[in-house]
Amino acid sequence: MGIIGFMSEIDSDKLKKDNKKKDLGPPLKILLADDTAVNLALATKLLKRRGHDITAVENGLLAFEAFKQDTFDVVLMDIHMPVMDGLESTAKIREFEASEASRPATAIIAMTANNEQSDHEIYLKSGMNGIITKPLDIKTVVTQIREIITSFSG
Repeated sequence: MGIIGFMSEIDSDKLKKDNKKKDLGPPLKILLADDTAVNLALATKLLKRRGHDITAVENGLLAFEAFKQDTFDVVLMDIHMPVMDGLESTAKIREFEASEASRPATAIIAMTANNEQSDHEIYLKSGMNGIITKPLDIKTVVTQIREIITSFSG
């Protein structure tokens, strides 16, 4: 009975870990743009731990370049970055999508510490499909990503 109990605990732990990785749907291919190294590393690690495929870049120009080279399920875009900010990068991505008729539009989600409603409206009017506020909570982030992708594609 001790062995059965032990195996049940192992199976239960494995099931919990498997469910934790799959609790929010199938893995996504995510382009993550953030100029803060700590934010970039943490978000990358947490999203990869949930099974997502992450391409991480440090500014909006690199995000745009990565976007042209590959397809993604979603783009997580910091707003304030050097070289090219998130709004400009989003505009370039939307222009690129419009020029590629066969390429479906991709959900772009702003990541910002800014909680001002007026700024959020600007982000949405600029072509972004949703907003995630920092600091990031991974469960909230992945849930919001799924909700935004669903409403964007549905």
